Amino acid sequence: MARPEGADVAVVGTGVIGLATAWEAVRRGLRVRLIGPRSGEHRGQASRAAGAMLAPFSEVAASDSPQRVALEVGERVAARDLYDSWLPPLREASGRPLPLTPGLWVVATTGGRGDATELDAIEDAAVTHGHRAERHDPREVPGLSPARSCTAHGALWLPGEATIDSGELMSALTDVLLAHADVAWTEAEATALAPSAAGDLSITCAEASRITAPRVVLAVGVGLTDLLAGSPDLALSLPPMLAGKGVSALLRHVPMPLPTAIRTPMRDFACGMHLVPRADGMVYVGATNRLAPSGAVPYPLVMELADLLRESGDELSTKLYEGEVVDTRVGYRPYTLDHLPLVGPTADPRVLIASGTYRNGMLLAPRLAEMIAGHLTGDTVTEHPFDPTRTITPSALPETLERWLPDLVDLFLPPHGTPTAMQGVLADLLHESLRGLAADGSDPRGAAVRRTWQQAPVPEALWSLLVTYLK
Repeated sequence: MARPEGADVAVVGTGVIGLATAWEAVRRGLRVRLIGPRSGEHRGQASRAAGAMLAPFSEVAASDSPQRVALEVGERVAARDLYDSWLPPLREASGRPLPLTPGLWVVATTGGRGDATELDAIEDAAVTHGHRAERHDPREVPGLSPARSCTAHGALWLPGEATIDSGELMSALTDVLLAHADVAWTEAEATALAPSAAGDLSITCAEASRITAPRVVLAVGVGLTDLLAGSPDLALSLPPMLAGKGVSALLRHVPMPLPTAIRTPMRDFACGMHLVPRADGMVYVGATNRLAPSGAVPYPLVMELADLLRESGDELSTKLYEGEVVDTRVGYRPYTLDHLPLVGPTADPRVLIASGTYRNGMLLAPRLAEMIAGHLTGDTVTEHPFDPTRTITPSALPETLERWLPDLVDLFLPPHGTPTAMQGVLADLLHESLRGLAADGSDPRGAAVRRTWQQAPVPEALWSLLVTYLK
């Protein structure tokens, strides 16, 4: 149980948030004990599966309230701006070029209900924050070649957004931390935290070793639930952490130009179809998001991969069907009941957290690292709305059904333009059935629906409610 000599803080977690936080801490003169796997495939880790779109505006949805847009976009813009000063020293220290690919296209297609309205919301958010958003004919979008059954009818160019290769970024951070004299890396999963007799914190690792440190930063993503379950002697007052399963694929020999990323707007509880250019002509394909037990399935299901490739091919480019699949990934994105991150000291001031970034972990990494480092060093702390001990009041099931059932219907009845009367009938049927079951205390299925909702009262759970109802 010997404490690493000179360690000022232990950073638990080796995704992009953990690595960025460790690097920011050592840049400010702290000695860091980094805990978590370094090598291996990292199956299930959100960072390694990410498309890494640095997208302050294209993540905006038309249904977002003005207050929500102002809050989230403001933080994402600050993070995007920070990248311009954060990357140069990382390039120098790692010796890796880490190129940013500037710009991103958002296209409206007949595969999405209300895509034109979504483009309006994205444009408004960009302009409000002083950034350009240019309307174009979809025929001007390089690489866009949807199927005839799915016409593109609008395009928005966002020059202030960008993409980066997530694998290269993770490798650069890893190289820098491994070479740093003030970093000691323990390559094992942390399984428990507990107060030690000396007042420090004791960290138990999977290999049965123990490490002590005066402060600990939790950057374990969806692993937070299991870690806290193994730490009954700590009272941190943290809200539950949920997991959104995302599936992606990497293709090569795709016969199409892709100088910049192309995506559709937010839809179906996810971030829209997106194609991201990678080195050597590779194409990253992503879109999916499903509420799931964290890490339950480290590989894509056949139906998930088939849906991803078919829908992205039909909506964005049929040329994808001529490419070769060289890798697939599953990442479990951590998110909270209000879909905002948890950043800063917990109810135990020795324990800080940086997690819950959902689809924006790559974008927010340098910003969250800066916030945590400010707390650790006592410097001026960046103001932010991500207090981890905040009270979160989730929406009630009836209101969630009212707002999100059309999106649930879209998952299995894609509208392809004007919604049909049958889709409305189906949405009404599901709405009344689920509401009735949830209110009926005598029906076993109603009890199951209520239990499912109590465990995860978020819109992404509606698919699980439907599955529960049909059983």
